[in-house]
Amino acid sequence: MSSLYQRRYLNCPYKRAKELLAEAVPQAATSADGHLLRLRLPVAEGASLSKEVVIVLEPGSDPMHFDQVWNVRWEPVTGGVYPSFAGTLTVRADERYETSILELAGAYQPPLGAVGAAFDSVVGSRIAHATAREFLRVIGSDIEDRFRKEEAQKPLAGANNHGR
Repeated sequence: MSSLYQRRYLNCPYKRAKELLAEAVPQAATSADGHLLRLRLPVAEGASLSKEVVIVLEPGSDPMHFDQVWNVRWEPVTGGVYPSFAGTLTVRADERYETSILELAGAYQPPLGAVGAAFDSVVGSRIAHATAREFLRVIGSDIEDRFRKEEAQKPLAGANNHGR
């Protein structure tokens, strides 16, 4: 097993990011069967590698009862160079009110058995980290998009409502 840690800063306040993440977790992802997710990884200018993974998210626990933690695991639908992963997805407060942090931490199993360890040291760890970044990009973009839409629908502060 190899460890993995990635984070993505969100343009969304912490409290709202926690709520939006809870809403974004598809019901299927909390079932034993999981949720099918296609991750695309850039491999060269204009080219990408695409792989389907089955992902399962379950509510986790934070000993401090502050952050929202989800246990997450994924398995590639078919073999190949994609790793299996188990860890946590967490929304954390950032130093600024307007932003928060989406964090993925855990361990992945390099594919291909004994050959996988050598492969992991050369290329595999980059694939695992790129997979984690793509996962955070997909979830983080969804949270930010939904937050922006909410903000756009709010009436302008200080708007003059004299047309009663």
